[in-house]
Amino acid sequence: MNFLESSLFKSLFNDDVPRVILEANNPEFTIITYNDAYKEATYTVNRDVKGQSLWVAFPKDNNNPGSSTLNDGLIRAIETLQKIILPPFSYDIPSSNAKSIEPSWWQLEIEPIVDKNGNAEFLLIKTLNVSDQVSGSNTINKYIEREQVLSRELSNTHEELAASNEELQTNLEDLLSTNEALTTSRKDLQTLNLALENRIEERTKDLEYSRLLLQNIISTANVAMTLLKGEDLIIQLPNPKMLLIWQRDLKDVVGRKITDVFPELAYQRFPKLLANVFNTGQPVAMLQVPVDISMPTGEIKLIYVDFSYDPIFGTDGKVEYILATVNDITSQVENLIQLEESKSELQAITEELAASNEELSATNEELATTNEELQEAQESLFLKNEILAETEENLNLALASGNLGIYSIEPSTGKFNISKKAREFYGLPLNEEILWADVIKTVVPEYLPIIEKARADALAKLIPFDVQYPIIQSSSGNRKWVRVVGKSVPKTKLRDARFLGVIMDITVEVKHRLVIEESEDRFRNMAEATDVFIAVGDATSNATYFNNAWVRLTGRSMSELLELGWADLIHPEDKDRYVNIYISAFEKKEPFKAEFRLLAIDGEYRWLLANGNPRFNTDGVFMGYISSNVDITELKKDELRKNDFIGMVSHELKTPLTAISGFIQVLQSRAKKNDDSYALNALNRAYNQVRKMTTMINGFLNVSRLESGKLLIEKSNFQLDELLVELIDESDIVQFSHQIILSISEPVLINADRDKIGSVVSNLLSNAVKYSASGTRIDVKCEITENSALVSVIDHGIGIDKEDLEKLFDRYYRVGKHHTVSGFGIGLYLSAEIIERHNGKIGVESEVGKGSTFYFEIPLSV
Repeated sequence: MNFLESSLFKSLFNDDVPRVILEANNPEFTIITYNDAYKEATYTVNRDVKGQSLWVAFPKDNNNPGSSTLNDGLIRAIETLQKIILPPFSYDIPSSNAKSIEPSWWQLEIEPIVDKNGNAEFLLIKTLNVSDQVSGSNTINKYIEREQVLSRELSNTHEELAASNEELQTNLEDLLSTNEALTTSRKDLQTLNLALENRIEERTKDLEYSRLLLQNIISTANVAMTLLKGEDLIIQLPNPKMLLIWQRDLKDVVGRKITDVFPELAYQRFPKLLANVFNTGQPVAMLQVPVDISMPTGEIKLIYVDFSYDPIFGTDGKVEYILATVNDITSQVENLIQLEESKSELQAITEELAASNEELSATNEELATTNEELQEAQESLFLKNEILAETEENLNLALASGNLGIYSIEPSTGKFNISKKAREFYGLPLNEEILWADVIKTVVPEYLPIIEKARADALAKLIPFDVQYPIIQSSSGNRKWVRVVGKSVPKTKLRDARFLGVIMDITVEVKHRLVIEESEDRFRNMAEATDVFIAVGDATSNATYFNNAWVRLTGRSMSELLELGWADLIHPEDKDRYVNIYISAFEKKEPFKAEFRLLAIDGEYRWLLANGNPRFNTDGVFMGYISSNVDITELKKDELRKNDFIGMVSHELKTPLTAISGFIQVLQSRAKKNDDSYALNALNRAYNQVRKMTTMINGFLNVSRLESGKLLIEKSNFQLDELLVELIDESDIVQFSHQIILSISEPVLINADRDKIGSVVSNLLSNAVKYSASGTRIDVKCEITENSALVSVIDHGIGIDKEDLEKLFDRYYRVGKHHTVSGFGIGLYLSAEIIERHNGKIGVESEVGKGSTFYFEIPLSV
């Protein structure tokens, strides 16, 4: 019930119409909330009935059929999910002090509010206490009965007078004949005068009724409205919604110039727009306009609004009033801005991770190459050591050509031989005698125990040794790394026991290894410090690494993740889709992106957004995937709450629009009857505006249903060509400014949802009218191509830029150059989704300045 705290819900709910929300828990019907008007109507100003059963707050009277009428109406609304309007019925309720019973008559409108599963969750009830009307009707009936009695008495009297008149008639015949001509003329004059008075009186009543109706429509409208009179733009009839936006009381604004109340507007675009409407009589409408408005405290506040200025003409045909309609969308714009910022931050993080992955991949490839080179050097070294046992001279030559140094130590005599290349490694003199102690001095001290232990093990066990250590060159003071490989050779008849070995300069390799280790540590620290779920897999699709975020999410240890993974935790409804996306990407070795739900350690499913990127070494060999997953659960919840809210508000807005449409149609009928062309023209414009708003509300409602999975496609066989004829005929009734030409090659039978396809065609026709000049031609074509039906709508209007073509069918996308055209950018998005659900395709071709062709193609009936 988070929507109960929404400011928009409160502003719509807390108006002058008594409303109450019940939980749809038959038979209790618990009272959730109600507005102040409901308290007044039900005498509960001093009682709190919130949270009580409807039957506890207003006890049933089994002797009164009104109880059954109310209960049956509530149950029918739950079962049918349709609005139920109950006729007036009697239902006596407790008085304000709860000590007596107030005889009451009621008239209710019950509208169900459905949940995401399509079941009634709440009941929104508009409650009208019509006791006074019913009482007044009873009084009128009594007066009528009394009048009938008096009429009968008067009739009897008339009969008696008629008899007397017959006697007088004989005596007055001569006089009547004389005055006959005069009497006839007088009666004609009286009849004419009476008819004229009646007509004036009827006209006066109609004008008063129209004035009161307009005032009532403005004051009860669910959007902010006010009238601005004359060139000075004097404020009149601002409704509560407008006063809420202005943060002003009625007494502070009525009768004052709008620029006197809001001086800051003088430096903005609005006075010029209003002056243009007043001078030209052309309406203006703009969307998402930033406005600086002063608060009563003197603070200037930035808000965003959708507004329209519509002229109201006087009897002389000149603009007398301007109807200003404003919709405060500040919260929606701020939410969209925040969402875009979040997307940008997420994109930046993803790009940073991708860069790190590429860097790590390159470093790994360098390490692999270095290890291969090192392995080759080791194998070459051992091979040369074996040859050394047979011929030292050939070995020395080979070592010199391989940039390797050699040494020989006789422990018994302390004799030490070291090659020229090895001397260069240690920075020792090339021609002087070198002792073992001279070599030891160059070794970084903390590595000396490692060297001595390797020598001792080699002597005691007669095994080869291999040590790496850093040295400080005696000649230059530079720090280098060397690798010494050798073995102990036992005493022979010719020579004493000795050490033989090879010395290699591995400074470059060590630096590369340190860089790789540093890169790995940096990557690991980044991966472990983030809340993003990171995993690495090899070329066989086996996992080789998970960061600790996966452990925290799944509750599995690192070893369990490496062995089992987490695919078994994916929601059953998402698993096949995700696995298919992953397998398809893996086979093609290309990036992939997917959303899915995963069972977390707390037993709840979390929404994750997965981004996977393939890894390749320097030779282009595929090495597996690295994936990053972001928790988007809150974004999904926000989207669901948004869709629920849009659906609820759309339902709520349709009710007053229906009432306004009915009032306008009644006034249109009266205007036609009275031949009032001005009123008829104004009412036609008002009716068009109501139709536009109804279309926009239906669009939002359909988008809400689409994104919550409640937009159903109910297919049936029907003639597409007949549907196009009907839609164009209906369009011609409303649109007189364009010529619509329909071209059908042959009858086309398709299997589709007739209403949904009709809405797609209507949207394309509406766009063609909006974006093409008045008087131009619009061509609609329907033809059969292979096994599909192709419908095209061609206009000769302003056209569309190339950069906008690819985004036209995105949700809420609108072409930036034409924001003065009304709409929210949902029509084409919804149309594309409908065609896609029919296994069809939709597209557009356009050239700026020459017009556009929108088309869709769906399969034929089989």
